[in-house]
Amino acid sequence: MTGRDGEDKTSWPLGEVLRRARDDKGWSQEDAAQKARFSRTSWQQLESGRRADRKPFRPKADTVINAALAVDVDPREALELAKLDPTRYEPARAGRPTATVTEVRELVMRLTEEQRQAVVNLIRSFTEPAPPSAPATAEAYRHNSVLNARKRVRDVDSD
Repeated sequence: MTGRDGEDKTSWPLGEVLRRARDDKGWSQEDAAQKARFSRTSWQQLESGRRADRKPFRPKADTVINAALAVDVDPREALELAKLDPTRYEPARAGRPTATVTEVRELVMRLTEEQRQAVVNLIRSFTEPAPPSAPATAEAYRHNSVLNARKRVRDVDSD
C-alpha cells in the first residue's frame, strides 16, 4: 500500500500495530497518549513514523515501551518493529513487579511480629503521605535494622 507521497506505508509497521491496538480499545490518539504519559503529537508521530516536518520519526526505546504498554502490545515486539533492540525491555525497569503477592506473603509470614510491623511501616511510607514530624524513610529503616540486629544478638545469646 502506498501513501499520497508514493512512499510505502508498511515501512513503519509499529505505527499500524499501535493504531490497531488503540482502535481495538476504542481510544482516541489523545486517550492512548495520556495513558502512555506523553503528548498526542508524540503519539501521532509514533503511529505515522513521521515528525511534523515529514522526516522519519526515530523514537527512543522508552517511548516505544511506554506506548506498547499503554495499548497492551508486547514491548519486545514493538521494539523490533521500531528496529530497536528488544532486549532493552526489562520488565522490572518498566514498572512490572518482580515478586508475586504470594511470594511476598510467604516471606512476610517468616518474619517476627516486630519485623512485620517494620515492613508494613515501610510500605505505608511509600503509599501514604508522611506527617511533617515523621522521620525520613531511611531513618526509619535504619531504626528497624537496629531492632533486627538486636533480635539476632538475643537469639544467639539464648542458644
